[in-house]
Amino acid sequence: MEGKYGWAPPGKTRLVLGHESLGRVIDPGPSSSLKKGDLVVGIVRRPDPVPCPNCAVGEWDMCRNGRYTERGIKEIHGFMSERWRIEPEYAIKVDPTLGILAVLLEPTTVVAKAWEQVAVVGQRAFWEPRTVLVTGAGPIGLLAALLGRQRGLEVHVLDRVDSGPKPDLVRALGATFHSGRILDLGFEPDVIIECTASAR
Repeated sequence: MEGKYGWAPPGKTRLVLGHESLGRVIDPGPSSSLKKGDLVVGIVRRPDPVPCPNCAVGEWDMCRNGRYTERGIKEIHGFMSERWRIEPEYAIKVDPTLGILAVLLEPTTVVAKAWEQVAVVGQRAFWEPRTVLVTGAGPIGLLAALLGRQRGLEVHVLDRVDSGPKPDLVRALGATFHSGRILDLGFEPDVIIECTASAR
């Protein structure tokens, strides 16, 4: 918001923010599989035009040459507006029963990708993870904890605070809440997922 990170579209001096999205289709266009009224979430990243090997196989979030574009961050306006346009191939139709919670789809994909990478690394040798430590009990940390519980793991979440809504939210997920220092936990997790976004 302070303009310290992000790039406006070429020829523009401002960038519309908005990384997460949730929209209802007004005009699906003539060749779309979407229908008027469908609930959709927009894919944020676009592959680079070269493309690099990762973009060429659909792994845009692993772009190797940095020529990708990303809504609300890198050279494409974000979704923070009453109406936004999106190419049908970048619109993901979501179950209408999710309602407003569908806005969590994009951050959940970030966490799902992290879990996917954990599994790939674990396949290098025999490995049966049982415990996971998630550092940070913000929205991303809570989503990481939720996905860990869905995998049947014993999940621990560490945060700086020891009061407020975070401890209860962690416990409601079936995880164990901790505050304080990581060195004081008294166990060694099989997986650590860092969700603090803090260098300290």
